[in-house]
Amino acid sequence: MAVKILPVSLFKKRTHMNLDAALFDLDGTLIDSKKDIAAAANAARVHFGMAPLPLEVATTYIGWGIDHLNKKALETEDPAKLAEGLEVLKAYYREHCVDQTLVFPGVFELLDYLKGRGVKMGLVSNKPHEFTLITLEKLKLTPYFGVALGADATEFKKPHPGPLLEALKRLGAKAEDSVMIGDSPVDAQAAKAVPMRVGLVKHGFVEEEKLRASKPDWEAESLKDFMEILK
Repeated sequence: MAVKILPVSLFKKRTHMNLDAALFDLDGTLIDSKKDIAAAANAARVHFGMAPLPLEVATTYIGWGIDHLNKKALETEDPAKLAEGLEVLKAYYREHCVDQTLVFPGVFELLDYLKGRGVKMGLVSNKPHEFTLITLEKLKLTPYFGVALGADATEFKKPHPGPLLEALKRLGAKAEDSVMIGDSPVDAQAAKAVPMRVGLVKHGFVEEEKLRASKPDWEAESLKDFMEILK
């Protein structure tokens, strides 16, 4: 199993840890949604007569929220154009959010494992709250989470620690006994600001060098690897 574990001195214990709660990111962590997100961004571009972006370019705009995606896709600072484009993007995504979106391998195995251990689970995403809930429901992930927060469900979005702190509060969990699992430096930065432990999975939308530079407590090839890391 290709799992990177950082020095155990970072924590009192690596295995058999007192794990009260696990928070998860959504896009790039639990689900491969880049094709549907890119299609929504391109719907806004086409609306203005712009050529669609290649998937590999649009993917680099994912993770910082819908406003960032819209702004980068439309390549403008014009408030009126951004507002119009955002409505087109949202309308498209509302109808097509899971057309090509897949749950990553190992997701249900890990979630079932943590559920069996009695670990509380929450989801914290920079996807708009409306689309977060729709996506979870359509992909049959909703029942696993005691709380699910999209970007506009709290005052701040990641990398601010606020959404993670709110999720822990609603779960009744302590940060020192919890872990954040994501796929980007945004997740690592938010978790470190709490502070709480953070593991990053490499199958997401960010280059491995950037993941390593964010200095997570663990890196893993797949979510299933966390069954061993967190035992």
